[in-house]
Amino acid sequence: MPSARSFAVVLAALVGALASADCASASIWVADNARNPALRVNAQGYAEVSWTTAGGSRSYLLVPPSGKLYPGRRLSGSDVSTPTGNVSIPMKRVLKQTPDGKYWALQAWRPRKGGPIELHLSRWKGEATELTLTASCCKYGKETLTGEASFQGKPVYGYSSTPEGKKMRAYVYLECFACTAGSGGWALMLGIATRSPGGTFSALVRDNWSGTKYRARIAGPNRGRTLAPDAEAVASG
Repeated sequence: MPSARSFAVVLAALVGALASADCASASIWVADNARNPALRVNAQGYAEVSWTTAGGSRSYLLVPPSGKLYPGRRLSGSDVSTPTGNVSIPMKRVLKQTPDGKYWALQAWRPRKGGPIELHLSRWKGEATELTLTASCCKYGKETLTGEASFQGKPVYGYSSTPEGKKMRAYVYLECFACTAGSGGWALMLGIATRSPGGTFSALVRDNWSGTKYRARIAGPNRGRTLAPDAEAVASG
């Protein structure tokens, strides 16, 4: 039977994961607290993301098919993308498709407690990122959350590179609903890295995290020119 000390060590490691987690684990971070986001894509695969800042001005970001991003730059040529409902993604702000079959999406969510709502851009073909979440009882006398992340049959774990070449580790962000850690709504519990080889994760639920339901979110991995969309899963407590 595990001792109270061994449980405390495991729990401390899980809490520590939150402090070391990068806020945007992959896809492309565009802006914080962006209002009225919009997306345009030309025939050459360049994307223009625009949004309204807190000061009321309009900002722009040009995203090339590969390589570094261009803040403040505008799209040349006409917009060939159209809104679509052919694929389902969570946290959606904009979802479009281009004639080559690619999906382009803007998603917004808050990875860090007290942090900003991040706007992310993704582009991909085929199925979206998948994330599972299960709540079970009881390891060390606590509820346990487990799940796995995958993109088109391949597990999501390890690191992705941003267009600027920065390495970002894949983290799942766990939240509890109607738990004492929050104020009746969703409250962030912790961020935890997915593991090799299956893209799995596991976390123990502290007493003040015990809720009626739980939510997991992850930023989609970057694989070459593919920027997978962010994913979400919900489980009952």
